[in-house]
Amino acid sequence: DTIITLNCLLLPRDTTLRSNLSEGSITTLKISTDETVDQLRIMIRERWPSLFEKIPPAEFLLWKINDTRGNTSIESQIDEYARGERQNEIGMPPYELISNYFPQRPPNDRINIYVFI
Repeated sequence: DTIITLNCLLLPRDTTLRSNLSEGSITTLKISTDETVDQLRIMIRERWPSLFEKIPPAEFLLWKINDTRGNTSIESQIDEYARGERQNEIGMPPYELISNYFPQRPPNDRINIYVFI
């Protein structure tokens, strides 16, 4: 088992709310690469139960951020999302293993995943 730490950004679907994004919108979770993406969803839901109580599982999607254009800091990533820009992301179906997306430890100075809420 390899345990990795993922920086997850909670990203509002409503783009007008994105101006409120900050470093406080990030949660850091530790998970084994042998676990499924669904297990990560459960961990996120347990961290913020009130945010997710009315969101059906089919609408609770995780996205891996692939390309941070090399030198993108967490602050500049947040600024891009706040402006409604997107980074090169890929959807993470719940049945896939974390290791399919993170075969090695991701950088801890980047947002690794965003969660549409």
